Amino acid sequence: MPSSFSKSNGTYAALAAGAVVATYAGTHAYKSRIQQKYGDGIDLTHQTVEIDPVEHIRRCAFYKDIDIFSFYKTIYPTIQTLGDIFYQGYSTSKNGPCVAYVDPINKTEPIHWISYSMALERIRLIGSHLWTDAKLTPMKSIVAIISLNRPEYSFVEHACYMYGFTVLTLYTTYNASTILSTLEKTQADVLVVDNLDRIESFKNQLLKKHYIKEILVMDDVTSNENEKIKNIPMILKTMQQSDVRPRPKIDPESIATFILTSGTTGLRKI
Repeated sequence: MPSSFSKSNGTYAALAAGAVVATYAGTHAYKSRIQQKYGDGIDLTHQTVEIDPVEHIRRCAFYKDIDIFSFYKTIYPTIQTLGDIFYQGYSTSKNGPCVAYVDPINKTEPIHWISYSMALERIRLIGSHLWTDAKLTPMKSIVAIISLNRPEYSFVEHACYMYGFTVLTLYTTYNASTILSTLEKTQADVLVVDNLDRIESFKNQLLKKHYIKEILVMDDVTSNENEKIKNIPMILKTMQQSDVRPRPKIDPESIATFILTSGTTGLRKI
């Protein structure tokens, strides 16, 4: 992020030197703490090894000679898809802290934590809504998300993984034409946004798209201008635990998410 003020070179040098010292001290403390706790003896300067000299693919030094695709199944045999991860986290952490956030209004307050059970409840409610009310089809429907970082992003993403909807992530830097073009190409069923201001300039165009079944907003939207527009806070308030649907059986070979490249969006950085 560009700075709105400038400092002298001397001040920058002092800050840089301080940062180096702090980084070294922090790294040393981290290394000592990890080694004391796990006794792994990992070398923090050589944490990975190159396993492909052409593509320069690297792998954790602990697993350089292991077939990862079969090895992980021996560690977590119950995890077959990304939708299983949250349940494993809940069990391993004994319902520990899961998602942290800072109050957007009073940012001086301490970090707030959402437990695994609270996160799972919201994830399953959102997933059930997408399946029942938005009438999405597991392993076929696509949910596009465009939002800044916030807890609801994770809830929607993992709701899709649990109920088998493909996630399509869109950058907040995309302009209207890129978003519309991408949604058209993928025929996304639902668009999830953090707020309506993000799509205000082309909202009416979105609402006219036959393939868009719903626009789901993370903020609490009070406007009832169109029945396609729903908001997550209201869904979480009105849905009951009895509305939660059992997870469908998801094929581990099915697509979890689309990752767009510049060739897909038509945008290229030179």
